[in-house]
Amino acid sequence: MKKISPLVVLGLILALLLAACEGLPFEIPWLGEATPTPTLALDDTLETPTAEPSPTVEPTPEDVTSLTVWVPPDMDPALETDASRLFLAQLDMFSEIHNGLEINVRVKAPSGTGGLLDSLTATSAAAPDALPDVVALSRADLETAALKGLIFAMDGLTQIPDDDDWFNFTREMALLQGSTFGLPFASDALTLVYRPAITPEFPASWSDLLQGETPLAFPSESDQALFPLALYLAAGGAIQDNQRRPILEVEPLTEVFRLIQDGVSSGTLVNDLTQYQTTGQAWAAFRDGQADLVVTWVSDYLSEGPADAALAPLLPVSDSAVSLGTGMCWAVAAPEAYRHPMAVSLAEFLVQPAFLSDWSLAAGVLPARPSALEAWPDTSMVAKLSQIALMTQLVPSNDLITSLGPVIREGTRQVLQEMVDPAQAAQVAVESLEEQ
Repeated sequence: MKKISPLVVLGLILALLLAACEGLPFEIPWLGEATPTPTLALDDTLETPTAEPSPTVEPTPEDVTSLTVWVPPDMDPALETDASRLFLAQLDMFSEIHNGLEINVRVKAPSGTGGLLDSLTATSAAAPDALPDVVALSRADLETAALKGLIFAMDGLTQIPDDDDWFNFTREMALLQGSTFGLPFASDALTLVYRPAITPEFPASWSDLLQGETPLAFPSESDQALFPLALYLAAGGAIQDNQRRPILEVEPLTEVFRLIQDGVSSGTLVNDLTQYQTTGQAWAAFRDGQADLVVTWVSDYLSEGPADAALAPLLPVSDSAVSLGTGMCWAVAAPEAYRHPMAVSLAEFLVQPAFLSDWSLAAGVLPARPSALEAWPDTSMVAKLSQIALMTQLVPSNDLITSLGPVIREGTRQVLQEMVDPAQAAQVAVESLEEQ
């Protein structure tokens, strides 16, 4: 009989024991529990765990540690003029109040290629991160920049434009389509400058002045035609219809051209006026002694007025006197909204009346706020400038000036050269505008 190996016998015994255990009503600790193998249905998918994204931390106004300011050359803090020193001191004071906030000033040309508006446009397209937080813009450039989306409204960030401490035309400088886009800090207005030695008793009306013996210089070839436009507004002329389209009215424009004709007849207005395309050219003629009576800007007189010159408001037409004014504003250009509150705070700090009073006097400009003007030491000058500011309207919008200016200039030229009579020149001007 063949022998069975002991190992085989032991294996059979263990197999029988394991089989018997499956039917036992209790666990055998040393055997443990069998874990079933999971099975996947056909529509089940395996998902790879993904890491939770880190929460984005949005910057706040408290994170602003520096501001960049763009200014024209005459506001360069490095000039070491009285005005530039005052400007720098005001910037330093703001920095100190805000825990050493760094303020970087960049100087840009006032206009043209590489100027403030041109640089805003180019930088916005090529390097938005390099845009300034605050920029000084003329009213005309402020309008263009706002329409192009280069600057941002300050609505909800400042209440200063709601103050009573503004001239009417400077408050309007801050607004575009009902929103605040700038805080005015410097203003200007058309005025008359004369030499009292030549005209000891200044006339009280245009009729008296234009029938006098002193030739009057003004930029008759300017495309904006601001001086005859101011006369037209004083005569009661409208420049927009109910649909806000540009218009001119025959009767008040005829009155303006009649005044010009009177000046030609008396010799007060001469053909030589056609050489003046800008207010600067007319002012240079007066300053150099080539003229003794000029229509120019208040700032020309305040900053460069000869010692023998005096200031007079524009005279009435039809019992109403109107000047036209403009100026400079601080605007916000930083694309990041969290930087706007600090930028607006700086702009507000730079239009404080006490600072504006000292700075505008040193800079030779008309302050944008009445309280700043009232603090000037020369009370007689304050009275005269206040009179001018109160009769000043804001220069019309860029679109209106572009439409109206050349038409009025052409009519003025033809009357000066005695090519047509005033009524005909006015009718042609009105019809020319309607055909645009």
